[in-house]
Amino acid sequence: MNQSSAATIRISAKAIIFHKEQILLVRYKSDSDEWYTLPGGGQLFGETLTQTLIRECLEETAYKIEPSRLVFVREYIGSNHEFAEFDKEVHQTELIFLASLADKNPDIHNRDIYADRDQIGAQWVNLKDVINLPLFPAVLRSLIVEKRFSADFPIYLGDVN
Repeated sequence: MNQSSAATIRISAKAIIFHKEQILLVRYKSDSDEWYTLPGGGQLFGETLTQTLIRECLEETAYKIEPSRLVFVREYIGSNHEFAEFDKEVHQTELIFLASLADKNPDIHNRDIYADRDQIGAQWVNLKDVINLPLFPAVLRSLIVEKRFSADFPIYLGDVN
């Protein structure tokens, strides 16, 4: 194991947000690829995970959310995966929560938002279509479509992409 004194582990909070039979995802596009992720991002010093989730979802989707319960824990050590060339310095722990929209009668539409590098929008996707999307981490595709969330405790997904 190669350790650097400057190396850090990033903590991130992500949200699974359903409305009817749709899920809210963040859409990205680079010169060569297009992909989706769950909304959310890095925790700031002095911020609770739920504060992180609320702030990041507002920045990335323009929707106010209400975090619910923790359902998945995922690690990502970039050097272990197919994007190692770009992500070799990345080590992230993601805590994935169920969440709902704060507005109980929301105006649901896709939004052009450029909050992060390569982000082009926040998009509502039909749940049945998620299985075929380039959603990362890929391990979540079937878990989300089938709504396989433990009622008792979060599921540790491991170092997956």
